[in-house]
Amino acid sequence: MIRLLVILVTVFTISSADNINIDTIIGEAKKSHKNVLVFLHRPHCSYCNTMIEFTLPDENIVQKIKKSFVFVDIDITGSGEVIFDGFKGTKQEFAISIGYNFYPSSVFIDKNKEIVYAQPGYQDEDEFLNILRFVESHSYKEMDIEDFK
Repeated sequence: MIRLLVILVTVFTISSADNINIDTIIGEAKKSHKNVLVFLHRPHCSYCNTMIEFTLPDENIVQKIKKSFVFVDIDITGSGEVIFDGFKGTKQEFAISIGYNFYPSSVFIDKNKEIVYAQPGYQDEDEFLNILRFVESHSYKEMDIEDFK
């Protein structure tokens, strides 16, 4: 359990803070040539919890996220607002506004505030690492994930 907490603190650059300004986060990510990875989840969701407990703490995933992404953890039931590209509202309203109100969902946003890829649903370690590589390599510009695999 302690190992998990250390990993989560290390990976979760931006946590489920009350207010989340994704526009500002994108500006910071842009400076370090990274994309933003928004992880949408809710409590009491077994798939969300399994991904949080097993997928995200995987050592290879932790390293890939640290190298290429700014991670934003959003518990959609949490308090506070999200600001993103003209949107300002609750965390759940944010998820709905971007079309990903299925949990868990992983949404990748580039420096131009474009959602470049999103994957709703649970992903095991191998699947999620493949998705991270797909986005990191910008392969989404040339092919779909199935061709990339």
